[in-house]
Amino acid sequence: MTKITAKLVKLTTLIGAFLLLTVAAFASDKLPHEIINKEKAAEDIRFYFSLIDAQHGNPYEYISRTEFKKLVDQKISALPETITNQAFSSILLELNQNIRCGHTSVTPDVTLIKRASDQSNFFPYPISIIDGEIYLDFEDVEIPHASKLLSINGKKSDQILNDLLSLTITDGHIETKLKRELESRFGYYYYLKYGPSATFNVDYSSNQEISTQSVKAITGNVMLANNYYRPLYKTHERYYHFTHLDAIDSLHTLVLTLNTFQANPEWFYERIASRYNKASKTFDFDNLVLDLRGNEGGDRRLLNILYQIIAGRDLVDPSETHIRAQNIFGTDQLIGINGSFNTTQVVAGAESYLKRYFVNEKDGLFSSEVMNWYDEFKLGFDMENVQFEGQVYVLTSGKTFSAAADLARILSSLDNVTLVGEETGGAHEARTANMLLNYALPNSKHNIQIPVIYEKFVNADVSVAAGRGTFPDYHITQSFQDLLNKRDAVFDFTLDLIQENSRLGTN
Repeated sequence: MTKITAKLVKLTTLIGAFLLLTVAAFASDKLPHEIINKEKAAEDIRFYFSLIDAQHGNPYEYISRTEFKKLVDQKISALPETITNQAFSSILLELNQNIRCGHTSVTPDVTLIKRASDQSNFFPYPISIIDGEIYLDFEDVEIPHASKLLSINGKKSDQILNDLLSLTITDGHIETKLKRELESRFGYYYYLKYGPSATFNVDYSSNQEISTQSVKAITGNVMLANNYYRPLYKTHERYYHFTHLDAIDSLHTLVLTLNTFQANPEWFYERIASRYNKASKTFDFDNLVLDLRGNEGGDRRLLNILYQIIAGRDLVDPSETHIRAQNIFGTDQLIGINGSFNTTQVVAGAESYLKRYFVNEKDGLFSSEVMNWYDEFKLGFDMENVQFEGQVYVLTSGKTFSAAADLARILSSLDNVTLVGEETGGAHEARTANMLLNYALPNSKHNIQIPVIYEKFVNADVSVAAGRGTFPDYHITQSFQDLLNKRDAVFDFTLDLIQENSRLGTN
């Protein structure tokens, strides 16, 4: 078994669920709705607009309804007489980006979830975007690691970036989320925009020499696995586990890597509590590195636990919240609510929840009297007198999103917390999320995710511009030399900072 194959096998558990949800939509010549006529495509776009217009918690924060409706009409007018499902995906994704809400998503036909992709039609290798250029972020392949990609199948790299970045989603005006999203699924977005290809002719620059290489396409599951694990500096197991603890004894430092908040809170609490001495009321480390760079959110109960440990008190993060409709719209096309299968009981429960909490109607909005929603996420763990009093270093990136971005924002106000990395992918000031509705469009069967509840954070730093994420205290991002040398610049900078602070006696 080769080095790369062994590592891909090791990843099966981590990415299996994601592959079922994403890769199955890729078998282009087996899609039951591969070709859609203009009338049916227009019907789907209109229904998509009605979902945004009726159910989304705050769809017109960054674009007016008039402007968005104009774009919708333009997309419909420009439709050809027939269109492939894959090409239709690009139209919806480009339209959807104008909402600029990271929780509002479009994905291909979810009826194909259980059908694995067997088509070798995808660009095989992950990339890094550095200073507006595309670099190969992979080893042991035909093209040298860290090569600058100049063109793929005749399309210049700047055109590719422009085309594919228009398909990704972000919150507000956060560019880091767009780029990190594209890096994590480059082959997927390339496929949606340009279609399948058996081979890719790549012009690239390496060591100041320009060369051309023909690269064979691979299947969708291998492509996504390559993106999840890049055999460069990410050789430590913390990068491909959901949650991982490891210690750097020489620096009295615990590294807690959270690649998701979709983890078991009880397991997580037990691991952290095992490092705490109740008799001395101290932890067995002086510094905590909290790596959230690959964390796109999930269970906010984990956020509660972390805050209680670091701050020594319950989390109070008030927000002003509202919804735009107490009833669930378009139930005939509704396929799920917060991951629950669509049944009459689920819909009734969701509507009951909205009507119970969002009772004050004004100007077409229903607001809630609840300010600190974290009271709803308590687990009942014994956290009394448990507080970490050392230094905390939070690592962030454009993939730090949703609940993970919330945690970075909340922790940034504490005196013993330092943020290192880049702007988070989740907005600092507000967001629309929480109750998530999933619909299947009537003809193409594309899945549309609509967030219902809008939150405006009361304690957000007003100096952060609207539509931007939480910014780090030290802005550190990958350079070409970091990529070439297989160096984790953010992590290495953080360890240097800990070492320096330790010498100065700040811990």
